[in-house]
Amino acid sequence: MLQYRARTSIRAFIITLLGSGVALALPNGADAQAPATEAAEGGDAGVASIVVTARYRKEDAQKVPIAISAISGDAITAQGAFTLKQSIQQLPSLNIQGFSGRNQTITIRGIGTNAGGTNDGLEQGVGLYVDGVYRPRTGSVITDLIDVDSIQLLRGPQGTLFGKNTVAGAIDIKTRAPSFTNEARAEATYGNYDYFRGYVSLNAALNDELAFRISYLRTSRRGLIHNTVYNEDWDNLDNHSARFDLLYKPTDNFRLRFIVDYSIQKGDVGFQSIAKVLPTTLNNGTEVRGFYRRAADVGYVPGSVNAFDRQVDLDGNQYDEMPSYGFQAQADLDLTGVTLTSITAYRNWKWIPNYDGDQIGADISPFGVVDTDQQQFSQEFRVASTGERTVDFSAGLYFFWQEADDKQRSIYGSDAVAWLRTANTPTATVSPLPAAILDGLESYAHVVPATHSYAAYGQATWNISPRFRLTGGLRYTYEHKTGLYDAEARGDVTPISELPAEYQATAIALRAAYAPTASYYVKRNSDNLSGTLIAAYDISDNAHAYYSYSRGYKSPGINLVRQSAGVDIFVKPEKVDAFELGIKTRFAGGAVELNGALFWTEDKNYQANYVNTLVSPAVSYIANVGTLRSRGVELDARVAPLEGLSATFAATYNDAKYTKYTNAVPDYLNSYKTSIDLSGRQASGAPKWALGGTLDYVHAAGGDREAYVGTDGSYRSSFRAAVNLDPFSRVPGYALFGAHAGVRQSEGKWDLSVWVRNLFNKDYYNTISVNATYGVAMASIGEPRLYGLTLRGKI
Repeated sequence: MLQYRARTSIRAFIITLLGSGVALALPNGADAQAPATEAAEGGDAGVASIVVTARYRKEDAQKVPIAISAISGDAITAQGAFTLKQSIQQLPSLNIQGFSGRNQTITIRGIGTNAGGTNDGLEQGVGLYVDGVYRPRTGSVITDLIDVDSIQLLRGPQGTLFGKNTVAGAIDIKTRAPSFTNEARAEATYGNYDYFRGYVSLNAALNDELAFRISYLRTSRRGLIHNTVYNEDWDNLDNHSARFDLLYKPTDNFRLRFIVDYSIQKGDVGFQSIAKVLPTTLNNGTEVRGFYRRAADVGYVPGSVNAFDRQVDLDGNQYDEMPSYGFQAQADLDLTGVTLTSITAYRNWKWIPNYDGDQIGADISPFGVVDTDQQQFSQEFRVASTGERTVDFSAGLYFFWQEADDKQRSIYGSDAVAWLRTANTPTATVSPLPAAILDGLESYAHVVPATHSYAAYGQATWNISPRFRLTGGLRYTYEHKTGLYDAEARGDVTPISELPAEYQATAIALRAAYAPTASYYVKRNSDNLSGTLIAAYDISDNAHAYYSYSRGYKSPGINLVRQSAGVDIFVKPEKVDAFELGIKTRFAGGAVELNGALFWTEDKNYQANYVNTLVSPAVSYIANVGTLRSRGVELDARVAPLEGLSATFAATYNDAKYTKYTNAVPDYLNSYKTSIDLSGRQASGAPKWALGGTLDYVHAAGGDREAYVGTDGSYRSSFRAAVNLDPFSRVPGYALFGAHAGVRQSEGKWDLSVWVRNLFNKDYYNTISVNATYGVAMASIGEPRLYGLTLRGKI
């Protein structure tokens, strides 16, 4: 029955996409999906070749033996998207979950960082790169995209080509570089919810050797979710981004690019909505004190418990700021047959939250934040061969340092004792304990994880014959990790001596439990050797096959949390063995491009955020939760049968399972158990089916004008968002559609378009978490129907 429903949903998605495509289509065709294009064989009706730089030289993506997808900045803008998270619909293997700038998890083929609260002691499984610089914090990338030229998604372990080792893949974002042609660009968008996006950019040549690009982006929007306590619309936008990009090119064989950027995201954001109220009867028949009984005990009258009402009743401050800035310098020197590259970068990212700790209208925890100040420095030296020779190669040395200065604060309110400490039975009366025991108590911890990483990597391709190639790569990584944890009790709280004598011993115990005091410093060194082996064969000039094996490595994690029984400070490294068989083809005179890949990945010592509910209050930390296997099929197609008409389609079937996970934290309905066995179950955060497609038509409109119409669609099947596969964390499958149409000057001098995202106003969840303490499942919900008018121009 479930398989039938999945097939029915997929058929409905395809029929709707094709049906709406009769009247609507995306602009730019295959060009819209390409970071750089060249004329394809087969004339005007053929698909354009996508030129990628995944191996540090320009290559036709069809000839690169890596599962890779690319989407251009123009295509992203045309669909009304302005963040990486909004851009994933056409990248089915990629999944991004989260609800705030800090709490975002990214997976490729179901592997990456597991869904849950972000832990700065855990490395990312998916590498995020902007102009060659690794970004370890997703918050520095998920904000507004500015001057994006392309987004390239490389699937599978990437350690012998990129600076930082990654087990799942890499997202490589390229921005527009300055040129020696003077140009000014401007863009203005206005949409519903008072959405405004304004962009200006100036590119100028100072002389024959110096050119620069300076850009500014402003995005604002009123909130999508109404707070009934403050009578305000929250989940609003107030973002600014700016970049200065300088190019120095004194000779044809030397280039120096220097970039300075700054961005800040502000607003009443980063909160969740109640998706459902948890039942009060567990699987063994035990009756527990649920959400409504707890609320009644403290005199709290809940608001909406349907997330899609788009209403919350948070009574605390939720104004957050996320500033980020950095500079980087890349120098390239072309010598005979090789290019020498140096990339130096420093970045700073801050998360300055004001977070309502309980996310509801009761005064349990009015303030609960992790204030983060993260710094990083990286230096990479690389040499890469140019052109084609018997042996093509690239090699590099890499140093990376990062330190996150975290201040964890939780303040308890006047309802804390009655909500948290009353006996967990539905018939219990309100605890007689005085509210003053916890009211005003602050749990404070200063946490500083730091990493020093050193690596040497290289990859070489032996062109054995004009059709057959072998590629091998190795990477050696050495890391020194340290961690500081310093916790204490603070707050404006009633002194123990002023409490009634009969409650003083209880108050001492409760305050020690909810605001523990501890201090320690730890360090550990680790090293690893990983690599890849690829065999590629050109079946014909337009058909290319490859088989690859890669060993990925994610460095050990470090737990900087309250020490308690069962918590291991250090977590074992995660190791991935990935096998892939792929074929890339172009036929029908260049009008059809069809690529496919079979993949099988074994992820051992899988690292994930883990919650120990056997202690009070519960402790969140990192653990090796077991072994995960990801296997499946990917399909990418591009078709351009007629001049001006083109379509794309991408699909992923991913059978991601915990093959061994025997000691998992029980889900809510089994919370009376000490552990459960999840072996053989579908892994969290990994939909089995993910599809995406576009269809567009461009037609001459007289003179130098052309008109275009377009549609895009995507579908993701259901998955469990919680690492322990709690049924109440199930995210139902959903399909999204968008459309746009416009008219433009054929040489791109101006472009006027209308666009709509989530055309059918579909209600859908991004992620769901289960909170047994509050008796609810909390969700981050997707955006409603958004539409707008965009005017772009350049001179």
